Amino acid sequence: MSDSPAETSPTAPERRGELHIVAKAIERLATLAAGRVPGVTQTASGLDKVVGRSYPRADSTVAGDTVRLSMDIAVLWPHGAGEVARGVRSEVTREVGNLTGLSVASVDVTVARFEQQAASTSSATPKRRVE
Repeated sequence: MSDSPAETSPTAPERRGELHIVAKAIERLATLAAGRVPGVTQTASGLDKVVGRSYPRADSTVAGDTVRLSMDIAVLWPHGAGEVARGVRSEVTREVGNLTGLSVASVDVTVARFEQQAASTSSATPKRRVE
């Protein structure tokens, strides 16, 4: 009987199994990361939510340990589209890579729409007067 660690442990670490990360989980991570970038806004009207047209939105393709992402975002006016897209690309690449251990080959970002910031309620509603 041998006392080597490989023989006494139930299963050696390299033989314990594999980790599979589904595309939907990667897309959710990418969407959350994109939403943290200044200038990106989360939008969806009632019908948009039903048909899945909310922003930010991600699609992914996984091949082995490499992932390619395609993002659609909505940008708050007057933020620059290029600056926001670069921020999204950087944040999504960093976050998805760190959290999944996958190599992010590309992040394509499409600015699908611009949104105006909602007016604050204090200036949008006139003050009531009692006479």
